[in-house]
Amino acid sequence: MPARPSAVTERRETPDGPVGCRVCGRAASHDDAARFPVCFCCRTVSGQLRLPLVPLMALSEYRVGDGTHRRLRAYKDAPVVEDRDRCRAELVAELARWCADADAEGARLGTWAVVTTVPSSTRPGGAPAERLVDGVPLLAERHLRLLVRGGGSSGHLQAGRDVFALGTGVDRAGLADLPVLVFDDTTTTGAAAQSAAATLRLAGARVVGALVMGRALAPAADVPIPGGR
Repeated sequence: MPARPSAVTERRETPDGPVGCRVCGRAASHDDAARFPVCFCCRTVSGQLRLPLVPLMALSEYRVGDGTHRRLRAYKDAPVVEDRDRCRAELVAELARWCADADAEGARLGTWAVVTTVPSSTRPGGAPAERLVDGVPLLAERHLRLLVRGGGSSGHLQAGRDVFALGTGVDRAGLADLPVLVFDDTTTTGAAAQSAAATLRLAGARVVGALVMGRALAPAADVPIPGGR
């Protein structure tokens, strides 16, 4: 399925304006982008996984506490069922619009046959993001639960090849060259989504990219660059 780039990742280089990381589209200064076409977070995650990363697209960006962030939390954790259902419906509608518009040629993500979600790091059972995928018929019919939590640890900027594992009954032979889209509801650095993609790629799948509903924007001071890099 061709996928159209999100406005969040359509930044272009200008003589003195912001440009985007080649992997995730995160804005960087012109000088930094000239030296490092991949942002600090993506460079770090790639080094931890010892793999080049797949493209990551975010449908929106948010700051902690704003309306988008509250909606992304409420569809999972709101104490009132009606509030959870309302927020989920809004997110599903946004995801459905992306699917309806994802038909442009030359898209940043390529064609895919299967969508799978990033397992939750704290919740038993399926990932909450599965409720969003299953609300969009085009995604629901291609949704397969391929991954479970692995033995490795993960964190804000900690990725690993053993953070996730193939689920019980997943046939490695069936994964060979299978085009997969990885989906998650939120991300900050891409560590979890890229760890999930790495597990699938090492098992033989062809992961076309990772799609997330929202990406957290943190102050630059929250992501130090060792050695002044």
